[in-house]
Amino acid sequence: MDRYLDFWNLMAYDYAGSWDTVAGHGANLFASNSNPASTPFNTDQAIDYYTSHGVASSNIVLGMPLYGRAFTDTSGPGQPYNGLGVGGWRDGVWDYKALPQTGCKVTNLDQEAASYCYSSGSRLFISYDTPEVARKKGEYIKSKGLGGGMWWELSGDKQGDDSLITTVCFLVHSHFIILLTLNSQVVSTLGGTGALDKTDNQLSYPISKYDNLKACFEP
Repeated sequence: MDRYLDFWNLMAYDYAGSWDTVAGHGANLFASNSNPASTPFNTDQAIDYYTSHGVASSNIVLGMPLYGRAFTDTSGPGQPYNGLGVGGWRDGVWDYKALPQTGCKVTNLDQEAASYCYSSGSRLFISYDTPEVARKKGEYIKSKGLGGGMWWELSGDKQGDDSLITTVCFLVHSHFIILLTLNSQVVSTLGGTGALDKTDNQLSYPISKYDNLKACFEP
């Protein structure tokens, strides 16, 4: 199937959420050696699966979140929780630009390449990417020869040095794809805006059996 697609967008987030019985990391690169319950899924395993089944690594675009998922009344990752709490636009979901929440201590985990904030007072745990984790993901994109990065969704990013998009983009010195809208810190990790793929989309399908495609979706 790889030969029929320009690229694959790997949704490397939502690994943990309200559907789970314990609080977990939502977008970790690797499985946790010390706390496996906190990482029910991991990005590295997904990449290995696709590439071992014929997908070229250069065709895989790594998806990254610009939001965090919250778990309330919990002792932390890998532990039971009770509820999600309020959120920015959905219960238990906060834009990255609103994080960390007041009173929450930020922790970056090197082995898992994951991060979170936690308040021991309110027992609130929020899994989300920090700039440090964004840099690790930029390096991972380079080391694996992936096609680039995409984010859900760009209005949740911060501006300036804390922008996750700018962070990743300046790390990866190759063309890559940003879906939705371009923001700024992952971009700097991948080589800056000049490194973005500017190839026009394929919008002409004159031999398609579908009339709307042949007409380029014109009425």
